[in-house]
Amino acid sequence: MTTTSNSTAYGRSVSDFASEIRGTLHRLADLDSKTAGYLKILAFILHRVAMADNNVCDEEIDRMEQILVDHASLSRPEAMLTVEIAKHCGQIADCGCSYGASRALRSRLDEDSGRRIRRFLDSVAEADGHVLSSERAEIRQIASELGLP
Repeated sequence: MTTTSNSTAYGRSVSDFASEIRGTLHRLADLDSKTAGYLKILAFILHRVAMADNNVCDEEIDRMEQILVDHASLSRPEAMLTVEIAKHCGQIADCGCSYGASRALRSRLDEDSGRRIRRFLDSVAEADGHVLSSERAEIRQIASELGLP
């Protein structure tokens, strides 16, 4: 199927996609600051685990998105965008931000939340069927930063 510059292979126009993305961004921007901050940090630390082996695979991306859908009640498009933002932030702007993000999350965690976060980290590492030593090390580091056992 051929496409023009204004339509996609599925017959939707580029402006339809742009409107959908803008709408998703607006819904994310409308979250209260506490929730938005939590989601930003959660997605960031999940990405740290996925990136521990220097390769973020599709299964890890899917798992991160599913965690945000299930745990944070985001829509699939909102979860996709949140994960993409976290991926890009992790790739270009870490520069020591990892510890600060973990520290900010640590202050919000109770015992149950901490266990849940630990399961999320493990789940991302297991997503591709292989848990590498680099991923285990990153999980231990994040757990230490969060004050988790």
